[in-house]
Amino acid sequence: MNSWITNWKKIKIKVRKILKKQPAEQESGDWKNCPQCKKISYLPDLIANSYICECTYHFDLPPKLRMDYLFDGNYEFIEAPDNINPDPLRFEVKDRYKYIDKVKKYRSVTGQKTALIAASGMISNLRAVVVCFNPKFGAGRFGPAENEHFLKAANFAIQKKVDVWVVIYQSSGIDVHTGVTGLSGMTKSVIAMNEIKKANIPTFAIAARAVAGGTYASSFFMHDFIIVESKCVENLLFSGKRVTANILKGTDQIPDDFGTAGGVMKSGLADITLENRNELKETISNLTNIILKKKELKPQNVEEAHENPEDFKKTASTAS
Repeated sequence: MNSWITNWKKIKIKVRKILKKQPAEQESGDWKNCPQCKKISYLPDLIANSYICECTYHFDLPPKLRMDYLFDGNYEFIEAPDNINPDPLRFEVKDRYKYIDKVKKYRSVTGQKTALIAASGMISNLRAVVVCFNPKFGAGRFGPAENEHFLKAANFAIQKKVDVWVVIYQSSGIDVHTGVTGLSGMTKSVIAMNEIKKANIPTFAIAARAVAGGTYASSFFMHDFIIVESKCVENLLFSGKRVTANILKGTDQIPDDFGTAGGVMKSGLADITLENRNELKETISNLTNIILKKKELKPQNVEEAHENPEDFKKTASTAS
């Protein structure tokens, strides 16, 4: 007769086999675990609420959904150039991996050629170009292919004389696998931003999650408005807390809110922190309309504004 210990061991073995058969993505299928409140939420409910948990935590919003939410209706994608090599150094870690294989995997998972998705359309009747980093594509890294995609979108915005330029940043920085060709993207993106500004196009940088390294140190702060999407956003910094702590060792202590939405606002590095991402479209359109003076500001009391000048003089003399 088998003991309960022997039976338990058999059950454990069966459970392990079942778990091994499940795909890695199974956990993030129809349910999402919130890292802030630890509550498990049903995915369709999250989608209906713009991927915002009941505790106000903001999950990563898929780039395609971002475009659907921002644009008024139909929009056109600005495709990435086909002639750019994403792996110019043919980077390889011997006996471990080839970088080009990672790029192929990123493309397969996201359905994108680069870590960027760019599109043009109307935002509250304003002609707009929106560029969005996809964190699922190598943590939103910025390499040679992304450089050229960014430049193509910027050139499109200038040629079409759009009303507003928006970049949704979710980037870990420059792609270190591409060496100097990747680093040159910092200069190229800054030049692109300068050209957009010469065309008098209002520009918005939206920090939707981590923004670090070369993207943080180049095009991010070149925008007219720096908007943090929610109070949950963290890691808005050039280098991580641990690296920065080692650099400042023995001198200054890193504050607890270093790199957070609150810390960035306190330091004066951002203009606005939104309550949630549902406010983004209205915020962008209102600020753009003010800058472009698309809507005339009407006085609060229309009747008083159109008074007869002579009546106004009489009232003034009586009062004096």
